[in-house]
Amino acid sequence: MLPASAYAVDADIRRAESLPAAAFTDVEFLTRELETIFHNAWLFAPEPNSDDDTRSLAAQVAARGARAPFAQLGRPLFLQRGWDDDELRAFGNTCTHAWFPLVQGPSRGPTLVCGQHGRRFDCTGRFVSQPGFAGLPDFPRACDHLAPVAVAPWRDHLFTRFAADGAPLAETLAAVDESLVRFPDNLARAPGAGVVREVAGNWKQHAWNYLDRFHIGFIHRAPGGLADAIDLASYQTELHGDAVLQWAWASDPADGIDPALLPARFADPGGRRVFALWWFVWPNLTLNFYPWGLSVNVYQPVPGRPDVTRFIWTHHVLDPQKHAARDRRWLSSQVDAEDIDALAQVTRGLRSGLAPRGRFAPADETGPHWFHRKVALAVTP
Repeated sequence: MLPASAYAVDADIRRAESLPAAAFTDVEFLTRELETIFHNAWLFAPEPNSDDDTRSLAAQVAARGARAPFAQLGRPLFLQRGWDDDELRAFGNTCTHAWFPLVQGPSRGPTLVCGQHGRRFDCTGRFVSQPGFAGLPDFPRACDHLAPVAVAPWRDHLFTRFAADGAPLAETLAAVDESLVRFPDNLARAPGAGVVREVAGNWKQHAWNYLDRFHIGFIHRAPGGLADAIDLASYQTELHGDAVLQWAWASDPADGIDPALLPARFADPGGRRVFALWWFVWPNLTLNFYPWGLSVNVYQPVPGRPDVTRFIWTHHVLDPQKHAARDRRWLSSQVDAEDIDALAQVTRGLRSGLAPRGRFAPADETGPHWFHRKVALAVTP
């Protein structure tokens, strides 16, 4: 891994250079990101991917004493609703005795019993009992209880954070919430389990591409592309702490969001309507609000594999008819396919050994500059 100075990104966008190619290809750098960025940030808890149980993760743990397993960056976790206090908690899904997985699927009860040796925990994660362990000195110890993982709800979704300390989730999402004060929060999860796939490119390439309005006129060019569907000249990027909002007017007002669903600042006397609110939430989440509802994208790094990204994509529906027309009117699949192809080509360029550090177009690449600098600062000791 290169020295920290090699990854520095100047605060002045006119002078700044992008992260070096090694930041996208080096296994040690990815390990450092997992230890810093992905340890300290709030991470979206992926929804279950099961045809047998289509409930959201939040719905699975709504009842007193309910629990459900999930994974975050390949690390097994489970959610637990309190039996006595109704509080939602998260823990590592690993028994503190011999490391057997504790929760195999959604279940409910005042205590949890390990299926390998019978170690029992209460709903707060505290050790209760285990056959053969009576009379041991200095037992139970702190490490015999389950270590908590921070968890917080947002609308019908959940976030976790491995770090014990940090800003509350509400602070991270404050600007997002301000833009949604009129937007319904009771969206129905689309039929099917959503999309989970591995795609070419480091997770940062996908985040960078998402934040880049500059590429729209080229990768998603007219005729028939996103550059046609929006008024590209009206495209705006707003930096809000740990989140970035991108939005533009729809070329056809019929394809825009009903102004009644948005704050007054998005109202236009001339009748124009916002095509979408594209929110990027640090470090790897996008919340894309359309007239049909919400598209959630998560760009997960894969430990040990800096050249691929685990892409998670779910839909949450406000208007079923508009959702059915999302590929025709909002170009959902087309834009996805174009981006995936572009990033596969970028990945080949990164591997070439001929990729210098680039500069940023000051008026068009404020989002990418913000992201590169956030990464550089986060991984610096």
